[in-house]
Amino acid sequence: TMPSDRILTESDGPFARIDGRPLFPWDTAMAESALAEIWDVSLVETRQRLLENLKRLTTHPAPELHDKPVISEQK
Repeated sequence: TMPSDRILTESDGPFARIDGRPLFPWDTAMAESALAEIWDVSLVETRQRLLENLKRLTTHPAPELHDKPVISEQK
C-alpha cells in the first residue's frame, strides 16, 4: 500500500473524461470520497491530509539545494 502522506489528487483535465465530459479540478472530490472510505476516516480528515501533503511538497526546498550556497550572477 502507498502511505497516505504520499498521495495527492489531480484531475488530468481537460484530457481525462468521466461520463463523456472533461474533468476539472473540483472533480477531485470523487477521489477524496474514495480515499476517505479506503482510509476509514472522515472526508474532512482526508482533505486535511491531502492539503498537508501538498504543503509539504511545495514548501520545502530539495535537500540537495538546501545545503549549497546561493551564487548570484553579477553583471
